Amino acid sequence: MERGQLFGLKMNRILLILFCLPMIGFGQNGPFYFTHNNIQREFYFHVPNNLPANSPIVYVLHGWGGSGSSIMTSTAFNILSDQNNFAVCYPTALIGNSGMTEWDVEGFSDIDFIKELNDSLYSEFQFDLNKVFATGFSYGAEMSYHLANCQTTNMIAAIAPLGGGMWDFINNGWPIICSPSINISVFILNGTSDNEFNYNGGYYPGVGYYLSVDSAFSFWADYNSCSFSTNYTLLDINNDNVFTEVTKYNNTNTGDQVWLYKVNNGLHEWFDIAPWGNDDFWASEEIWNFFNQIGENTTSLDHQEPFLDKNIIRIINILGQEIQPFTNQVFFEIYEDGTVNKKVMIK
Repeated sequence: MERGQLFGLKMNRILLILFCLPMIGFGQNGPFYFTHNNIQREFYFHVPNNLPANSPIVYVLHGWGGSGSSIMTSTAFNILSDQNNFAVCYPTALIGNSGMTEWDVEGFSDIDFIKELNDSLYSEFQFDLNKVFATGFSYGAEMSYHLANCQTTNMIAAIAPLGGGMWDFINNGWPIICSPSINISVFILNGTSDNEFNYNGGYYPGVGYYLSVDSAFSFWADYNSCSFSTNYTLLDINNDNVFTEVTKYNNTNTGDQVWLYKVNNGLHEWFDIAPWGNDDFWASEEIWNFFNQIGENTTSLDHQEPFLDKNIIRIINILGQEIQPFTNQVFFEIYEDGTVNKKVMIK
């Protein structure tokens, strides 16, 4: 990792800190570990050299059975991160009843996890709180929709779900009913020949119904009070009869955008696999271009900024001894209001 990177963990009580410590991994891009709800969670994290304050951060969410490492490799967002000065984080879901990793798209545990992880990373890097974004593939796309629908802190400014469905929260019998609390820009990418998520909607046994892609697109366009902007078809560069129809809606007053890439004959895959493939577009680059123009003309989302305007009264080590922090040492900043920020300085 780069010089001076800090990974913080806010905990409410010193006692919990001393007895429930997370394991911290060191290495280029990770894995790193963060303790949430007394469970050690894995994530990968990439930050360019000399990343300025008020830079964007993108959360990239893997599909069912995947990991932060696998989605980092297949999407190659690290390349775009270095080229465009934004941070990128790849969390890993927990293993579910299926024996595979799966996101909690029915409750709030993973929403809270990503929120607290973002608070921790923000405490060091001071990202632009109006430019926190999420994208994901398949199950990760479902989680992106879930973040947009059910976030309670207005953390996410825009999402870009690829190859996933948006669940019908009202009619599927879940214990919670969610609705967005703020305008949120949405970029949807789906293939019409996707054999995992039917473009026209469907039903997942044991989970519920998910909307057609066109219905999800209309929902977000209506919610954001967007009107038609443009429609065109990308060139079929490789002559494989997979052609992408682009439809864009926007709200000229708020700057909100809702885009759809309808990949006719497209399968259940990330378009393209990293930047060296031969599809008509590279999804990672298109998604970043979408995120990059969000937040320029919008008002503040009124986030609560962690650890700002607080006075540190003590810095202690794992034994509770007051110290001066040094490289590769776990230490704890104790604030006057009783909150504690756990950090590791990596050289």
